[in-house]
Amino acid sequence: MTQRLAMTWSLSEIHGWGLVGVHSALHLVELGMPPLLLERPAWSTLRPENRDRLEGLNGGYEKMSALAAQHQGKTLAIPEFDVLHALGNGFSPGGASERFRGRRNIGVIAFEDTRFDAATRARAERYDHIIVHSTYNLNLLQAHGLRDVRVTFQGIDPTEIRPMPRTGRFADRFVVFSGGKLEFRKGQDIVLAAFRRFHERHPDALLVTAWHNPWPATAADMAKSPHAKAAPALDPQGRLDIRRWAAENGVPEQGFVDLGFLTRAKIAPLLAECDAAVFPNRCEGATNLVAMEAMACGVPCAVSANTGHLDLLGRDLCFPLADQRPVPDATGAHVGWGESSVDELVETLEMLYADRTEAKRRADKAAAFMAGERTWRKFAESFAAECWRDPVPLPALAS
Repeated sequence: MTQRLAMTWSLSEIHGWGLVGVHSALHLVELGMPPLLLERPAWSTLRPENRDRLEGLNGGYEKMSALAAQHQGKTLAIPEFDVLHALGNGFSPGGASERFRGRRNIGVIAFEDTRFDAATRARAERYDHIIVHSTYNLNLLQAHGLRDVRVTFQGIDPTEIRPMPRTGRFADRFVVFSGGKLEFRKGQDIVLAAFRRFHERHPDALLVTAWHNPWPATAADMAKSPHAKAAPALDPQGRLDIRRWAAENGVPEQGFVDLGFLTRAKIAPLLAECDAAVFPNRCEGATNLVAMEAMACGVPCAVSANTGHLDLLGRDLCFPLADQRPVPDATGAHVGWGESSVDELVETLEMLYADRTEAKRRADKAAAFMAGERTWRKFAESFAAECWRDPVPLPALAS
């Protein structure tokens, strides 16, 4: 029998986890099987139309929050629900996952730290099955012998993220977009190193970034960069001083614009002004929502051929950065990570600058693929189906 689902993470429209929750919840409400929310939703971040459709879920959250408060320190059983547990690197559960267990307990994870010791395995084996969002994560867990791992690919909302007409916001500049929270894994140091050289040849080029990081301390690992002089400093408000960091790494002020945090309504109009988008990321546990949004908006994209990005390649949709070197690591945390070549990224930018016809051909193909095959609706349908599918049985013991 199909069970109702309970979610242990917050609904929001400002990060990947939140979007997974929002679009899954919208689908479940449409099916007449609304989910139970076990973490406070960030209602103020939702578009009005989505908030209106989901606000009815708040009563369930309030009830469960009050129940948990009455039984602090205890794990509460809710057998009328299958509980979806949001997990971080190392299969670490969030707060609500520690407070609730369901009839079935399903781990949901997109991880980049590939260390897998006995404690990690023990945490992973607490779940009836595990759902990941990339073939990269699927293969890693299967290689470690986990018996029931399923994959569902994240998506975009074509009513929100779609090609739009250009307004000329940046005049006749050749606009290169780079997005994603600033940290070593995302490879913004590679972007700066390549763009500095590209801008020397093409002064009309402009690098436009959306590198806001709500957890600025996590950008400190950029100190490991082989390209940047140091990690970015903080400004007097405690935010990353991204403009200063770009200048320190040789990108002139007239060639750089940082837009900070972009609200959902601003993403597609901004991408409409861009001639290229670059994603030389070292690792993606899922398929990189920012890259997918750029593709869906019809922007020619250069994408590193590693980890979760591999699920976006192979269909002549992007411009793959194929020269991938291992990322130095002595702990086992970076299995499969890739160090993109600055030279190859510069060459790719040169090709995008020179051959706008080919760039548009691939970009149009990518936009059509995203709108047809990688939507949040398709994700939510697949995700719910995998949640409800029976766990793979244990192998029979030999007699």
